[in-house]
Amino acid sequence: FNLANLLVNIKLKESPLFLSGHLGELAILVRIIKLCLRYKKLIILGILGVIGVITSQLWIPFLLGTSIDTVYSEIRTGGDDFSPLWILSIYIILASVLRGVFHFVLQYNGEKIANAMSAELRSKFHHKLQSQTYKYHDRIHSGNLMSRGIMDIEGVKMFVTTGLLRTFEIVSLMVAGSFLLLRTDLHIGLLSLLFIIPVGGIASVTRLQLRKTWVRIQEEFSKLNTNLQENLIGVRVVRAFGGEDHEISKFIASHDDVTKDTIKSVKISANGTSIMGFCFLLVWALLIWIGGHKVIDGTLSIGQLTQCLIYLGMLQRPVRMMGFMVNAYARAITCGLRLFEILDSKPRISNNGKKNHISKIEKVSFEKVSFKYYRNAKEYDLNQFSLTLEPGKIVGIIGPPGGGKSTVANLIPRFYDILGGELKINGESVKNFNLTDLRNRIGLVAQHTFLFNNTLGENIAYAKPDTSLDKIIEVAKIAEIHDFINSLPNRYDTMVGEFGVSLSGGQKQRIAIARNLMKDPDLLIFDDSFNALDTGTDKKIRSKLLPLQKEKATLIISQRVSTISHCDEIIVLDEGNVVDRGKHNILASKPGIYKDIYELQNPKIQGQGLQVS
Repeated sequence: FNLANLLVNIKLKESPLFLSGHLGELAILVRIIKLCLRYKKLIILGILGVIGVITSQLWIPFLLGTSIDTVYSEIRTGGDDFSPLWILSIYIILASVLRGVFHFVLQYNGEKIANAMSAELRSKFHHKLQSQTYKYHDRIHSGNLMSRGIMDIEGVKMFVTTGLLRTFEIVSLMVAGSFLLLRTDLHIGLLSLLFIIPVGGIASVTRLQLRKTWVRIQEEFSKLNTNLQENLIGVRVVRAFGGEDHEISKFIASHDDVTKDTIKSVKISANGTSIMGFCFLLVWALLIWIGGHKVIDGTLSIGQLTQCLIYLGMLQRPVRMMGFMVNAYARAITCGLRLFEILDSKPRISNNGKKNHISKIEKVSFEKVSFKYYRNAKEYDLNQFSLTLEPGKIVGIIGPPGGGKSTVANLIPRFYDILGGELKINGESVKNFNLTDLRNRIGLVAQHTFLFNNTLGENIAYAKPDTSLDKIIEVAKIAEIHDFINSLPNRYDTMVGEFGVSLSGGQKQRIAIARNLMKDPDLLIFDDSFNALDTGTDKKIRSKLLPLQKEKATLIISQRVSTISHCDEIIVLDEGNVVDRGKHNILASKPGIYKDIYELQNPKIQGQGLQVS
């Protein structure tokens, strides 16, 4: 076990994806077993249950054999004293009762270990996903992650009940049963053990075949979950385009792959179990032939032969269970590999315990910042970008789609790390600050609004769940959503539905604005979060925000000139580069992207002079 521990400590410094061969499989199994061994009391009770089951089970053949010899002796001698049979019968009943009790102890504690460990793994899995960066979630589909968080954890859980404790039970039963067979009759015992050699070889081959099959099954389940999730989320698009038949055929194709490989795994397991069972019956037939001759020769009693047959029959159970156990081991290795890949992954952006705490953001400075989402990309998504944000200052960013506007918003809370230049908070690198503190001081209204399937009030108060209804109403009024909510039958207790499907885009954006105002942040970032609002509502919200913005820095990203025309400074971004900057009147009066956008959105003012909105 110490060698295995050493193996784990050396090899699992990296994800188990880098492990290969039998050593890799051993490392994964040892790691799962170490998780189980944390529940020492339950393990001890489970082992006691195994010992009790085996002891009581192996006691029964001896009692039956003794009973048969007692009866045969009385019949042969012409006696009529069968009182010992009553005592032996009581012992057999007692042994059966004890076996049932100990089996309950084994099963109950095994399930408790399995459920406790799976709960711990689910918690760690969820925590790990919560700590991962945006880039990590950009490249891994949520359907894949859901498959690992459900199917793979279930596979590891199954190993505890059908693998770990059952292995101890099977090995103990085979060792103790073989010893009793050898003790009863050496020749019959040795003959009985012949079936272990082919069984071991068959089990090894079956395990390797099952492991490969289970790898494919888990990958196919991930694809199946992905297809199902996308279909459910995009159900309105599917219906609008009449794509039901296409989606059904796509789902059936994914499901067929899972079904075929699952049936293949069952076939492999069934074939292995059947061959092992045949080997057992073959040995049993030889045992009856040889044992029968020994009884005729008088070197073995009928009771002893009965004991040997029952002991061998008991050994049949672990042989048959070996197929299930091999399946559990193969699945645990596959599931553990995929699960530990997530658990062992290290977030590129995280708190290391030494980050500085921040109580207030006084100043945000971009100093020739460069960034690109794909390191191998030829062009930067943001190139040599400079900007200063301070309390009371309102900065607007505008430009063509894909120009890098949202990238600026994502870099300040450190959702991504810059690749060049300096991004400073209060004169210090953003990388030096505690992430939780930093993000708590920033109110980001994202481009794509997400609402939880809770009440409207709970969505608004997400940052401060214990806040009063009066405060919720206060920020809702600023976001121009209070009147709508107040008109609903349940008002702020109205459920929004999954992803806020019962609300319009503008209503969701206003709830998101209210939710961020509830944080009372030092920096307000509106990432194209007024685009679903009509110009009248847009103007009302901006006017109500003005008193708050005197004490806070504000960054407004928009495609509409009317939304940012009041800003102290406007930056025009195109393909990651700052192509112009200044106030509205100046930018709208000279040739450039800003003037083009302004005239496209206000065709009546062309040639008539400028009108500040």
